[in-house]
Amino acid sequence: MPATARASTLLLIAATIGQLPTRMNILIVDHSKVFRTVLHKMVANLGHHPISVDSAELAVDVLHKEPVGLVCAALTLPGMNGITLCQQVRSLPQYLKTPYILLTSTDDQRLRHEAFEAGVTEIQERTDAKELTDRLSRFFLDEQEEVHGKVLYIEDSQVAAHIIIKLLLQMNLHVDHFRLADEALAAFEKEDYDLIISDILLEGSISGVGLVNRVRNLTTPKRRVPILALSGVDDPSRRIELFRLGVNDYTTKPPLEEEVRARVRNLIINKQLLDQVEKQSHQLYQMAMKDQLTGLYNRNSLREFAPKYFSNAARYDYPLSLLVIDLDHFKNINDNHGHLAGDNVLAQTGQMLQQACRDGDLAARVGGEEFVVLLNHCEPSDAQRRAQDICKAIEALRPEGVTVTASIGVTARLQGQPVKFEELFKIADHAMYEAKKQGRNRVAFVPCT
Repeated sequence: MPATARASTLLLIAATIGQLPTRMNILIVDHSKVFRTVLHKMVANLGHHPISVDSAELAVDVLHKEPVGLVCAALTLPGMNGITLCQQVRSLPQYLKTPYILLTSTDDQRLRHEAFEAGVTEIQERTDAKELTDRLSRFFLDEQEEVHGKVLYIEDSQVAAHIIIKLLLQMNLHVDHFRLADEALAAFEKEDYDLIISDILLEGSISGVGLVNRVRNLTTPKRRVPILALSGVDDPSRRIELFRLGVNDYTTKPPLEEEVRARVRNLIINKQLLDQVEKQSHQLYQMAMKDQLTGLYNRNSLREFAPKYFSNAARYDYPLSLLVIDLDHFKNINDNHGHLAGDNVLAQTGQMLQQACRDGDLAARVGGEEFVVLLNHCEPSDAQRRAQDICKAIEALRPEGVTVTASIGVTARLQGQPVKFEELFKIADHAMYEAKKQGRNRVAFVPCT
């Protein structure tokens, strides 16, 4: 390995270890004095305690005397190699879970298989400094990051439940435990959970399999809550069946504590990340489809939704009315009272229109002071009456103490009329200008012929 590449690797390893908030012993095992010296100094400067040795035998001696949080060892060492050293490390109970990084320049698959069987956590090529940095970061940052969440746990064995509940509480998770699946499902309907853990064989009328089926057959977002299945039978066909039913993970009983901890952690983190992505997607959708000032739909939404309104009206042949609303002399409001006052006028107008709409209606802001309201299943006479109510409501708003009025154009698609949104909009827009010609602050109706 070139000296410059080796130095770069050492600096990156040291920088990564320097991110750890807790001072710990880090054991470096390498036959190269340069490697040991540089890394030793860098780790010490970053606030951790490096212990560097040049042989596996000395490394084992250190492990018997000092607590070590990470072992980073070369494959090629005098005496026993890095793989044999790993076997020695794993033979010590206190180091069964300690991360062990094996540094090597070989890509021998047989050797890699032998290393993992010996208990090596990761194998890293000496020349790939960035990858080594990323892996070291993952080992420690994952341990530091706390998981928060709520777990629904179903287990009818008190002994087994005691073990799992104790583990989950140690992870700072909130746990609701039930012996029966029907009781758990009742709680699931009322509460939001980040994870379901269930034994497959349960007392009562609903088994663990039945619980999985019921959750996955829901039509709400709750159907996607991850499920960790527990079973005392390690049967491959049963595992396949459970995965087909919709469980996310599976482990046998009695479970290993660290295995359960890792599986629970991964499932909750993935679920919460998905929730976050969906929330951000919803926010982006709202930003793209909603007018941020008024809370109404915007022109993009109107283009997308209006054709569906008209196609449904044509298919089932029901009336559909359209209002085009324009605030009178809005430029004067901005000029005389300021743009903040103008924005407040628009915002309060938007809120009023939202309140005036029924389920199935659509209100949108399509221009500066122009609004459109689609009235589903609405006859022309009803549309004119509702337009009059809106006209009076706008005049009564008086936002910022300013008198505001509106001119409203009304038209309607009658039963049996094959008309598109663009055609009806032009008619309603024409009706709105007729209202302005007639003196503003009024409603004008132009029929669709």
